Amino acid sequence: MQRPAVQLSDDPPDMNKLISAIGSMQDRKAPNKDGIPSEVWKHGGQKMTECLLKLIQKVWDTEKVPQDWKDASIVPLFKKGDRKHYGNHRGICLLSIVGKILSFILLNRLNVHISPGVLPESQCGFRRGRGKIDMVAQFIKVKSF
Repeated sequence: MQRPAVQLSDDPPDMNKLISAIGSMQDRKAPNKDGIPSEVWKHGGQKMTECLLKLIQKVWDTEKVPQDWKDASIVPLFKKGDRKHYGNHRGICLLSIVGKILSFILLNRLNVHISPGVLPESQCGFRRGRGKIDMVAQFIKVKSF
């Protein structure tokens, strides 16, 4: 069965989309090497938001995302036990906050078009309210022992 074609808008993001993306950012998250936390973008004021919108629209028009927006730094965090044992650490991925904002804009644009008939059942990670655990549960149900 062929999936229905989805027509996406290629219009650049507007101020409302940017404000929505910034508002959905979580506070108190570590930024990437640029050192700019999400709170700066949330509380930076109208002038800063306007400058960010112009920058994102330029990226949108040129279709060239700065490498810093795509790069991630993986940092190990100690959990418990012996610090020398690798299994007692977990990694966190530090991303550029501006890159995350652009990602939220893209995700929100795509989510409008994601209906049950568009994505196969195996794509739990891309559906609102569903994640990896749902995929594991689905696998266990199929492979019941």
